[in-house]
Amino acid sequence: MRRDPTRRTVKIRLQKGAQRSAPHGEGGAEEDLTPTREQLQQLVSHIREVFFISTPEPVRVTYLSPAYEEIWGRPREEVYQRPAAWIESIHPEDRKRAIEVFTHSQWGEPTRMEYRIVRPDGATRWISNRTFPVRDSAGRFYQVVGIAEDITDYKRIEHTLRESLGQTQQAQERLAVALHESQERARESAVLAELVDLLQSSRQGAEAYKIAATIFRGLFFPGSGALCITSSSRNLVEAVATWGDRRVTEQTFDPNSCWALRRGKIHIVKGPDSPMMCEHVRGANPNEYVCVPLAAQGETLGVLCIEGRPEPLAASGKGSTDEIETLVRRATAAGERLSLAVANLHLREVLRRQSIRDPLTNLFNRRYMEESVERELHRGARNHEPVAFLMIDLDHFKQFNDRFGHQAGDSYLRAVGEFLRERTRGLDLVCRYGGEEFLIVLPGASAEDTRQRAEAWREEFKSLTVQHVGQALGGISLSIGIAVFPDHGETLDALIRAADQMLYKAKAEGRDRVLVAMGTHA
Repeated sequence: MRRDPTRRTVKIRLQKGAQRSAPHGEGGAEEDLTPTREQLQQLVSHIREVFFISTPEPVRVTYLSPAYEEIWGRPREEVYQRPAAWIESIHPEDRKRAIEVFTHSQWGEPTRMEYRIVRPDGATRWISNRTFPVRDSAGRFYQVVGIAEDITDYKRIEHTLRESLGQTQQAQERLAVALHESQERARESAVLAELVDLLQSSRQGAEAYKIAATIFRGLFFPGSGALCITSSSRNLVEAVATWGDRRVTEQTFDPNSCWALRRGKIHIVKGPDSPMMCEHVRGANPNEYVCVPLAAQGETLGVLCIEGRPEPLAASGKGSTDEIETLVRRATAAGERLSLAVANLHLREVLRRQSIRDPLTNLFNRRYMEESVERELHRGARNHEPVAFLMIDLDHFKQFNDRFGHQAGDSYLRAVGEFLRERTRGLDLVCRYGGEEFLIVLPGASAEDTRQRAEAWREEFKSLTVQHVGQALGGISLSIGIAVFPDHGETLDALIRAADQMLYKAKAEGRDRVLVAMGTHA
């Protein structure tokens, strides 16, 4: 079996982007992400178009999907080893124009073009090529992704029909139909390419789903539809975006109520009396619909549910068969692109969460806190409002670990994280500062209000009991130091230092107490 050289290249790139430091020697979650990368690789390996990734400086193709070998008739290895091999396969008459367009793509500009290639057997094929620049969170261009599609059949039909133009009325009608179909498919391809581009630029799932619904409203007009995403628990599917005038599915439903999700393949219903109608659409009673499962190598992501003709069968005329075939074709193409986009969004959201959250307590990490606090201090200065800082430490936690073990200590720290989340507001910043130390930032809270809240937490914490391997863990107290902006400092370092000094003073005076910084800074 020939070794696929792309596997190592893509995996290394993703691992490099996912690296981060974990507090106090705790390992990251890199091994948990590997299946997701494999799923993305498997997904692009099975689409009919050629999916490729290249870097601009130096120009190097880092990934080329298997469809290249089928369409070009050449091994992918030659492009990995020598990127110019792709240009050399282009028809001599199209090569100069293609080089100019590809050069623009390496400058970070989106491109679109059609050109011919010459296979090793001498056959000529037409290719439709689109590229999109990819930028990092800072807006820097670092790679190009693209899709190349074999449009030889469309070109052949168009050429043949153009030659017969004017011979007979029947030929003219066939030409009109073929040209209309060719234009429709070109429009669909452009719309779906635009969808992929927009979804890749989306910052979060909610934004991407709204964009998808807007594009699908035009692509599947006049029918209605819904994009449904599977929850992380895998026991619930939710309609996150809808379009059209009708509700085609329940807002939330069990995955087993959808035939497409149960079978793992597209499900087509051509009438309201079908015994194979999905339970989640039964209340909407559509005349015909299509459910397209969204999946990435065994992981179910959701389902795309699209209504066909809103009117009954008798009113639709003789073109109903063609309509359902067109719907299935469009829905299948949309599902393929959407699966890749949703899987990519999920991966990005996992990476983002890992970059701002402490994996043990699920609280914000120190890096995210430092980035966010500056914003809160600027807001407090602008609105003349205080910002309180609480530095919290678990008393005698080292002895606790020595007595019960570090696994029990981890269980207790997770419980502390939940305890603090339940007692803070959505606008508060709760951070694991390091080890058994926690930092809480309360925008708009005065020194006295903060002291009262801290005293209440200190008393409640004494009753916290955690079960670990059948053993009750408890009996730990809190020491808390408090500093407030702007009275005790105007910078992050000054305020943390002031709160930390009060924390150490509380420990020196016997622990299990709350102390507030005195006076104002010079």
